[in-house]
Amino acid sequence: MQAKIGNKRWEIIVLIVLCYVVLYMDRSCMSIAGPIMMKEFNWSATDYGLVSTAFFIGYGCTQILGGWLADRFGGGKVVIIGALWWSLFVFLTPYGSTLGLMIVIRVLMGWGEGVTLPANSSIVAQWMPKNESGLAQGLCLMGVPIGLVITMPLSVWIMQTWDWKLIFHSFAFIAPFWVLLWLKFGVDRPEQHLTISREELAYIRTDQGIQKSTDLPANLTVRDIFSNSSVWSCAIAYFCANYLLYLFMTWLPNYFALGRHLDMEKTGIYSMFPYIVATFTYPLGGYLADRAAIKFGDNIGRKLYPIAGMVAAGGLLAIGSQAPNATAAMVLISASNGLLCLTMGGFYSMPMVFSQQNAGKITGLFATFATIGGISAPTITGYIIDYFGRYEYALFVGAAVAMVGAIILLVACKVKPIESKTAVCC
Repeated sequence: MQAKIGNKRWEIIVLIVLCYVVLYMDRSCMSIAGPIMMKEFNWSATDYGLVSTAFFIGYGCTQILGGWLADRFGGGKVVIIGALWWSLFVFLTPYGSTLGLMIVIRVLMGWGEGVTLPANSSIVAQWMPKNESGLAQGLCLMGVPIGLVITMPLSVWIMQTWDWKLIFHSFAFIAPFWVLLWLKFGVDRPEQHLTISREELAYIRTDQGIQKSTDLPANLTVRDIFSNSSVWSCAIAYFCANYLLYLFMTWLPNYFALGRHLDMEKTGIYSMFPYIVATFTYPLGGYLADRAAIKFGDNIGRKLYPIAGMVAAGGLLAIGSQAPNATAAMVLISASNGLLCLTMGGFYSMPMVFSQQNAGKITGLFATFATIGGISAPTITGYIIDYFGRYEYALFVGAAVAMVGAIILLVACKVKPIESKTAVCC
């Protein structure tokens, strides 16, 4: 059946996976170079937290805008502009000779990356039927840990062979190569694809509730979308999940290097394992969300694994922080990160349920709240470490925030289509 329908939609998903790989390679090279940069620039843990936070300040400024532009003009165009922009500031990162200049560079880099996630989600919403949306989003997000797994050993090798600055100078040229791939093979909507079959186009649009390409979407206004309490509750819960996700992303190498006293090579290896696990749990979580939605309905099915994943991730992290050695900590933190990433396919399939035609805007709101986690987690973590001198206290806070997110998602969010409050005259 699938062979007769065709698989052009999955070719688009492959391109988006590659986009996320590049996105997170460029984003995370600061994390692995962090310990050396802290010594070279004489940064405290709080200073490093501010530099990490600066990226997310810029990142959060453009996400709702990126989703709106993608829904209106096409996600591919938005991602191309963002990729070329952020690449420039990856290249310029080693020239941030003062703390203030480095903060400016990281903010500007964040502007470019900020538009990408909602724009990619807008593309997925156009290309995927709802019954495959969780799997598609999970597969796309699989590019996140793949990018991190590639970055960590590669960055260590570059630093050991040359120096840390070459990481940024070499990684800056990866995104422009992806842009060429998209210009050759990617399009924003299935109707624009020159070789898609009529059967596949009908399969996509029918499950989205659109029988023909000329059918009009639900007449939702911006007020309809952003006055919906469930949209905001889900976004807040997503902040909680991402507080812990970004704590891992920005502080895990430092935790193993400084908190567990490992050398550079072991730090790179130990920091890689949580993302190897996540490579499998991202798509698995999306697949399970789709299956659960079919069995229990969108409201229960889309929330089930995010709730369970956040609770389990928080519990395992609390246990891992007390592990007697670095290897045990790595195993437990890897399991925690894997279960946390199991939640993401479910979260990112929710905007398509709320409104397929406005998925970019809603994803932009989710991503903005996630970015608040990215802003707060590095800074709060750095402050806790400087004040108490204990990494495990920062991990306790991350675990607690994730568990609070599960409670919010359980009691305050109903995942169902948004109803228009605007009267339509005939």
